[in-house]
Amino acid sequence: MAGIMRLRRLTETFLKPVIIILVLGLVVGLFYAIPRFGNVDTPVFYKGPSVRVNKVKISDKDFNEVYFRYMQQYGTFFGEDQIKLSTMEYLIGQELVKQEIEKRKITVSNQEVEDLLAEIKLYNQIDSEEELEYLIYQTGAGNLKGLKSMLRDILAEQKLYIALGKEAQLEVDEQAIIDRYEELETSHILIATNPQVTAEPLSDQEARKKAQEIYQQLQDGADFAALAREHSDDSSNKEQGGRLGRVPLTYFKNAFAAEFVEAALALEVGEYSTPVKTQFGYHLIMVHDKKLAEGEQWEQEKEIIRDDLIANKFLTEKKSEWVQEQRTKHAKIEILDPYLLGYSLAQEGKWVEASLAFEKALKDKRYKKELKTFLALAEVYKELEEYDAALGVFARIPKDLQDNFEVEIGKADLYQAKGDRENAKTALAAAEAKAGDDLALLNQVLAVLKEAELTAETEALEAKIADLQEKIRQEQEEFNRRLEEEQKKREAEQNQEGIIETPAE
Repeated sequence: MAGIMRLRRLTETFLKPVIIILVLGLVVGLFYAIPRFGNVDTPVFYKGPSVRVNKVKISDKDFNEVYFRYMQQYGTFFGEDQIKLSTMEYLIGQELVKQEIEKRKITVSNQEVEDLLAEIKLYNQIDSEEELEYLIYQTGAGNLKGLKSMLRDILAEQKLYIALGKEAQLEVDEQAIIDRYEELETSHILIATNPQVTAEPLSDQEARKKAQEIYQQLQDGADFAALAREHSDDSSNKEQGGRLGRVPLTYFKNAFAAEFVEAALALEVGEYSTPVKTQFGYHLIMVHDKKLAEGEQWEQEKEIIRDDLIANKFLTEKKSEWVQEQRTKHAKIEILDPYLLGYSLAQEGKWVEASLAFEKALKDKRYKKELKTFLALAEVYKELEEYDAALGVFARIPKDLQDNFEVEIGKADLYQAKGDRENAKTALAAAEAKAGDDLALLNQVLAVLKEAELTAETEALEAKIADLQEKIRQEQEEFNRRLEEEQKKREAEQNQEGIIETPAE
């Protein structure tokens, strides 16, 4: 049982998908809460090099593995560049953690790995090779060796966070240690009087009588689980013999009726109660296990729990600060991807440095034919108010990329910033033409027109957008009308097919 408690503590701290997804289903703030599926080498989303951390280059395989999982989770919310930058930042942090583990000579024994694996198997009731193979598949570990390697990394990372947390003099509340340790595992049989529980509840008198009869059967040696399956009105757990599962004591006290809690806490392990009345009816309660903050086992475990909580506190409150300190004071970080470097610098408002990075990106075979590189560089020059340099970037765009809405709207925005209304008007007209009937693009044009205070053009485009919106509304109404008619037609045909002629008498 101590192993199960340790596993629960570990999962609540910072474990990777093998634990988080498959053991407790918790979602913590870590990237590793995302499971890995399939071979990360196919497809390859990114070709490096990306970044070097203290002379250690991040591999494309590692980059794509993280990038792929970030895309799965965040791809609908953030753009490709932002996700790539987040991938790089995450990998920098993880490499610094890895190097710190090596520097401190933190080790994890084979026995520690085997113990954790045994706890995982026990908690998930993994009893066969097939179930273990499925676990390995879901984590993307590849094989048992890969899974054990993942667990070794988890334990090493935890040890590092404990050490760093103590060095930072982090403290945890004693009550938090007690709350993490104490738990209760119960079963119950419910004879309901409440119509919210069952469609045909008994009266209070009838329920009390039935509960008393069941209690007498228990007294005579009947099996609690069998009686729960036969008589309990709690359909959510009756097939499990009335088991309510193992829960933290703090949760139990808050989630269950006060009368139920009082009766359960008064029982010893293995005991069952007399009928207990709550708003739902009459319960017979059995306690399977109870762990309170007292005795020898508590004394043995409380310091382990304290360390776990310190690790968790460091992770949630101090890790980002620690990584930043390592980057600025101790580590040598070299961003080898000029486009990502420029993108990162632009986000920080370091426009001069960003311009140099993007200029370098235009000489990089990965980016020199990408329209986004030219547009990003032009935007940086615009921010620097170097308008001629920005226009020069547009002139450098290859011919096969020129016929593009983004080019025209970018030029218009630049001319507007420069105060060149005539050229802004010309570029906006070209952008509008390329937008066609795309309302999203037309609204981008409209925004620049308004900013440029081109009143006549603004009013004309607003009228065009209104006409398009009305056309779309009418088309939708017509579609809905035809859909409704088709539905009525099908219902009529089905009703006709269901008519059975009765012979005349």
